[in-house]
Amino acid sequence: MNTFVVGDIHGCLHELHDLLRRLALLDRRLAWAGADTQLWFLGDYTDRGPDGVGVIDLVIRLQREARAVGGHVTALLGNHDVILCNAFLFGPTLVPGFTLQGQSLSFEQMWLQHAGGRAEDAARIQPHHLTWLRTRPALARTGDTLLMHADSSFYLDYGSSLSEVNTTIRRLLRGSDLAQRNRFEEQFARRNEFLPRHTDDVGATGRLERVLQTFRARRLVHGHTPVFSLPGRRVADVTEPWTYQSGRCVNVDHGLVAGGPGFAFSLT
Repeated sequence: MNTFVVGDIHGCLHELHDLLRRLALLDRRLAWAGADTQLWFLGDYTDRGPDGVGVIDLVIRLQREARAVGGHVTALLGNHDVILCNAFLFGPTLVPGFTLQGQSLSFEQMWLQHAGGRAEDAARIQPHHLTWLRTRPALARTGDTLLMHADSSFYLDYGSSLSEVNTTIRRLLRGSDLAQRNRFEEQFARRNEFLPRHTDDVGATGRLERVLQTFRARRLVHGHTPVFSLPGRRVADVTEPWTYQSGRCVNVDHGLVAGGPGFAFSLT
């Protein structure tokens, strides 16, 4: 059985088709061809790219088709998924305490003007898309590998086990507390918390160790921070994950929406 992890898609539906065909997980009709393969998506299905709704529809369909033949497709929650849900739930309501260049923004404006939301997606989003997004698990573990969207320790604020974190965040996303949801959105935007800034930076290592110990894992795989954003990296050269922290962290954000060739990380 093969196991693959795919990072941020950001509305790049055709590029996702190409990637999954290269892995022999889709056939020429774009149906599931992966048999008992496990496929994990790490969140951020929409925004910036042209067809976020198409990406959501594809992943939902592949979940059903894979399950029917013994495969397994799981999609985690990303911060852009939270921003989109907030935009459709709260719309014109101003985001508490947030300004952009001195101007207050509504949740809808935050999505469209700040997070890369697309009018094409806004016109096609249906209630079942939003329900699917806000019920995505925030964390998962396969073997001794922890899977999460953001390279951040903020998950520890929501529980001390996978099930507790996932239950707490799902409950939060069903609620309508503006301040609580906005705080969660801000926390979810944090990044690079496991990346040492210098050779004796013990803070990043300490955060990583707390996360791994709490969620009983030996390795962490995340997206959220594009590999090409790191010093000395170019998007065209990002053809494989970036591993750091002595192999305990793996960054799989391939920068697909920026023109990266895309890749999947094999856990097999």
